Amino acid sequence: MRKSTTLLSAAGMAALLIAATPSTASASLVFDAGILLSAQGFGTAPRDLTVQDNVSPESGCVAVSGSGTLLVGPTACMGTDAALPGTGSNVPNVGGDEPNPLDDNQKYGIPFASERDITSAADIGILFNATEAGGDSITVADVTLKFYLNNVLIGSIDGSHTFASSNPGNGVAGFVFVVDEAQQAYVNGLLAQGDIRFALESTLSANCCGPDSFRIVNINGEPPPVIPEPGSLMLLGSGLLIGARRLRQRFTA
Repeated sequence: MRKSTTLLSAAGMAALLIAATPSTASASLVFDAGILLSAQGFGTAPRDLTVQDNVSPESGCVAVSGSGTLLVGPTACMGTDAALPGTGSNVPNVGGDEPNPLDDNQKYGIPFASERDITSAADIGILFNATEAGGDSITVADVTLKFYLNNVLIGSIDGSHTFASSNPGNGVAGFVFVVDEAQQAYVNGLLAQGDIRFALESTLSANCCGPDSFRIVNINGEPPPVIPEPGSLMLLGSGLLIGARRLRQRFTA
């Protein structure tokens, strides 16, 4: 009995140490071109981070305050990069380009993992929607996903990517970042500590207009919508016309 108590106490102390010291393991977020999700970042659709400035670069940050409430702006930024050198974007976010209102949950959010039905690192997706004039290119110099337990920052991962065109990220479909397979064990270790709350921060460059937004999604939830290629639409239309003609001939006979 005494031995079991000692083990439990050691585990409890380890959990407290982890919660008190944010981990910066070499985890990363990577763009997955194979995932196609409908864009959800505009109009009445909720977002977890919105950034907008006509001058490049632009930066925005969201965090969970010590009291558990939403915190938006420069004071919500980590101040140092989430990843070790060579494993992430290595770009610190400074914030300051978050459009008002800063407490609007349509523009910002700090969701619990349970709210998005996220139970493992493989579920995590960050949907990025870009609004650039003429569908111009845009660079996500950094996007950081932060993990909070009981309002305490316990870890983070980040990544970066340059998109040659922002057209797919506005209205039709959003770009999706996922957790690198090599780092999923690290993230699963964070998720195993309890009902984690997420927060985002990002820096964008080569931007012009906005708003540009991010939303944390479960990529293993409902099947993503399939957007047919133009050739597929033509074949579908032809098939419907042939089917209607045959049905008409049958009724005539």
